[in-house]
Amino acid sequence: MQNIPPQVQSMLAQLESYQQQLQLVVQQKQKVQLELTEAKKALEEIEKLPDNAVVYKTVGTLIVKTTKEKALEELRSKIETLEVRLNALERQEKKLNEKIKELTAQIQNALRPPTAG
Repeated sequence: MQNIPPQVQSMLAQLESYQQQLQLVVQQKQKVQLELTEAKKALEEIEKLPDNAVVYKTVGTLIVKTTKEKALEELRSKIETLEVRLNALERQEKKLNEKIKELTAQIQNALRPPTAG
């Protein structure tokens, strides 16, 4: 393979950086999606309980008694926060995919042999 011009080497390094960032964003997004699914399931289950039901929640390594009302409030807040985080990660993922696509096209153009006129 011929020597790659420094400009293209720089673009390849940038592309690799974008790909690594994208991988991290995708992993974070999957984690947030899982947490969101679990929180929604918990909310569904708690909503089925009678108002005077005894509810427990985990706090670190402890299990603590709480009220249904307080548990619902905390879960709704957690779900809202996770949805905001998920939307931010999805936007970040979209931007990185666009940058990768754009940069890949630039690299391909830079490596394309000049056509004889």
